[in-house]
Amino acid sequence: MEAIYHTNINEISIDFIEMLKKQFTNAKVDIVIRQNDETDYLNSSKTNRKYLEEAIREVESAKLIYKSIDELGI
Repeated sequence: MEAIYHTNINEISIDFIEMLKKQFTNAKVDIVIRQNDETDYLNSSKTNRKYLEEAIREVESAKLIYKSIDELGI
């Protein structure tokens, strides 16, 4: 069995560890900590990567749309 949990390090608690122990009773497991940045998710699929690359091209070509807070209704 394999499970992947995406979380912030500050959200890992004793309760989380206890849940893992119940889920993988008597199993030998590997625990890998990998620090992710925001672009990891965007590069996780071809579609996401395409959107990221397009956004980068738009920024580089100054093809930006400017909206005020009032226009956004925030």
